Amino acid sequence: MFISRWQDSVEEFSLGTDRVPSDADREQCQRRLTRLNDIESSAQKATRNMEELASARPSCTHVRIRRQFAYLVDGAPGDASDRTLPPRTDRPPASRLMSPRGAALRLYLTALFEAQASTSRAGTHPVNKRRLSGPGEQPSWADLLASPAQLSRVGSAVHMTPSAKKMRQLKTTLVRLHEEELITLPHSAAGAGKYEGFELMHEAGKRRQGANDLYKLPKPTDKDFFVVPTTLFTQGWIHCLEDTELAFLLMLASMNAYEQPAAVMGEVRLLHYGIGRDAYEAHMMLNNLGLVQVTIDPRRFDDGKIEGYNDHHEAFLHRFQLLPAGLDTPAFVAVRDQVAHGLEHGSNA
Repeated sequence: MFISRWQDSVEEFSLGTDRVPSDADREQCQRRLTRLNDIESSAQKATRNMEELASARPSCTHVRIRRQFAYLVDGAPGDASDRTLPPRTDRPPASRLMSPRGAALRLYLTALFEAQASTSRAGTHPVNKRRLSGPGEQPSWADLLASPAQLSRVGSAVHMTPSAKKMRQLKTTLVRLHEEELITLPHSAAGAGKYEGFELMHEAGKRRQGANDLYKLPKPTDKDFFVVPTTLFTQGWIHCLEDTELAFLLMLASMNAYEQPAAVMGEVRLLHYGIGRDAYEAHMMLNNLGLVQVTIDPRRFDDGKIEGYNDHHEAFLHRFQLLPAGLDTPAFVAVRDQVAHGLEHGSNA
């Protein structure tokens, strides 16, 4: 029997109401604020590079992503609850890649954006000619990623430069994507250059049986993809949002929740999208940022209780609508201000 302890229950988090933040709230907000401050310079540079990349192909206003990246068609086997998510191997790639500190989800999405902004031939496999790092005529992959890497010192001795730390993170991330069969490394025997020229693979990732296919740019006539605005990249949201928030946006985009609100049944959220409690709670931050409009049960009080609720009446499911115009706003200041507000007031940041 499917169990959802909180989405369809009598208790729910209130939305947008100021409250006294707990110590855990403050600690979470402070960690995020510190991370944002650490990546500020890197995020600004990466965003400018993405803007330049997109400007070379103005017709690329949306990035097409095959639905299998966010949605497991057959669903995970067995029962699941917010206490026990399906194993990672039984989740779609978007939720498998989620990590509090990792960059795999951001890098793969960035690679899809880069391929579609750089190539106009739909139905073909894009060739990756971009170097991993270093000077050149075009930005490197390292130049498209934001990193909190800082100069490492013990006394006066420099142990690792920020660029070296960033390269280490980039290579570690490519290993993660390779394990998920979302990229292939054609030069894996090349020693120091083994990560150069990595190639994208199909968004479905690692299969239960057989190898994954190489990635091909979706055709406009294909029916198995959804879209996200390129402003997710060119306004810096890809660097500033948490993985849980990105996964939640991808879930709504795959449901085409642009024109009208969508409700997500708990069983679908868990078994098909692999979205658990932390990722589901991301809707509160996205609502406060103006990226998602949330409609809650009008009978619900601020403390989460529902008027007239009993075992014979189901709670009204939240409805979510994507607000793509919100992505037109530069991300860094918007997110930092919202997190700072949450640090002070505890308003779902």
